[in-house]
Amino acid sequence: MLAVAEKTGNCSLRICDCGLAEYRQVLQQQRQLHDKRRRGEIQDTILITEHPPVITLGARQSANRLQVSRDSLKKQHIDVVDIRRGGGTTAHNPGQLVCYPILHLPELDLGISEYIRELEAIGAELLLQLGVRSQRRKGFPGLWVDNRKIASIGVRAPKLVTYHGVAINIQNDLSIFDFITPCGLNGVEMTSVLKETGKHHPMTQVKKQLSQLLIKHFSTSNEPQNTNFKPRKLPPWLRRPLSADETFERTNNILHSLGLETVCWSTNCPNRGECWARGTATVLILGNICTRDCKFCSVAAGQPEPPDKTEPLRLAEMAEQMGAKYLVITSVDRDDLPDGGAGHFRDCINKVRQRCPNMKFEILTPDFRNCQSGALKILSDALPFVFAHNIETVPSLYPIARAGGDYQRSLNLLKTAKEALRFAQGDSFELVTKSSIMLGLGETDAEVEQVLKDLRNVGCDRITIGQYLKPSKDSLEVAEYVKPEKFDFWKQKAFELGFSWVKSSPFARSSYFAEQEKTS
Repeated sequence: MLAVAEKTGNCSLRICDCGLAEYRQVLQQQRQLHDKRRRGEIQDTILITEHPPVITLGARQSANRLQVSRDSLKKQHIDVVDIRRGGGTTAHNPGQLVCYPILHLPELDLGISEYIRELEAIGAELLLQLGVRSQRRKGFPGLWVDNRKIASIGVRAPKLVTYHGVAINIQNDLSIFDFITPCGLNGVEMTSVLKETGKHHPMTQVKKQLSQLLIKHFSTSNEPQNTNFKPRKLPPWLRRPLSADETFERTNNILHSLGLETVCWSTNCPNRGECWARGTATVLILGNICTRDCKFCSVAAGQPEPPDKTEPLRLAEMAEQMGAKYLVITSVDRDDLPDGGAGHFRDCINKVRQRCPNMKFEILTPDFRNCQSGALKILSDALPFVFAHNIETVPSLYPIARAGGDYQRSLNLLKTAKEALRFAQGDSFELVTKSSIMLGLGETDAEVEQVLKDLRNVGCDRITIGQYLKPSKDSLEVAEYVKPEKFDFWKQKAFELGFSWVKSSPFARSSYFAEQEKTS
């Protein structure tokens, strides 16, 4: 250990001040501590440090962007390190406060998304003490002052033990960020406490303030100080641990190494542990920024980047490495593209099929606003697949939950797809269509039954019915936690109405066990 700064009263949490330390040295220290914490040999430990100038590249390759060559950076004595934390490119230098928690999440009763929110809360409290009011931004872990970014977060949690962490700009030289595109976000301006307030702060004092906040949020032995923890309100049937077996970790590593997005992470899906442990994942193509801002969803809204032409090949490499037999492909809404992204769906399917000719596909598409017929014509070149489009909720809740959508437009897409794609393939071809609805947003039983009838009237074959769970602090609140027996009721009702395949349970999601040919 480089230097121990302080401990909590009975050693449930150790906080270590590493001083000004080389990034690679501290990274190695993190890995060693992670292994020990995973084996239960040490308590939760947090490293606090500053780094000499260094640029780090995260696991999401599409977000790793250098503005100058590595050789140029080397000549300026700036190290460049490839790592496997979440996120994209970031930079560290003296005057920036960096914190690396090595925590066992189950003992803190935290999931990954909750842990990230705790890091954001700690950073926001510290910045407020230093005179800066910061905010979270939906879909972008970290802290912002208006449109300027002041803190960055990138974490990993193999075996549910965390490492990497949060970097807060206190009084560092911000010119280092000119060499990168921070976190892969174009046009982002970085700021610091010094830039916002004009005030210098002794870093030793700032570290003490941070240490107190870390104890407050993460110490399990000092219960009176854990005032910021909020008790979980989930009923027992909605509590699910995140898997940490070898298959889960292997799937996680493949996705990260290829820089692929998944719905599993982007929407904070509660099933990712179970699905990844089975070696399946739902890939999110066309970026992780949506042109709409549905309030049930945690995906960030804004202006997306152009489609990544390398994504189909990376998707094929992922499918081959995983040995997958069934692949679900979905995307954000891309109203900025003339074809709504249909051509990219087609390219992804065809590229994967070249590598894995026996692969079966399911595509979960947006509603292709203003381009449905053209999009379906493009997709006909990638048949066969299961065609899925989610109705999401009852029509009366569209204005508050899905303002960018249109209930009739979604029904029309499912109907038109069945007709147009069957025509394109020939009369002997029967396209399987699928949709999904969430319960717990305030809908009535009569409204749910009508949605099921509407879906059957447009020929929808498969349906998933699941519990809405609030994926982020800015999302809609849950109106009701629907009991498992009610999901059993809707399962029976769906079969009675003629659906051939039904998944209805609190954890059911649109791609949950999608690879199953039959349900009982």
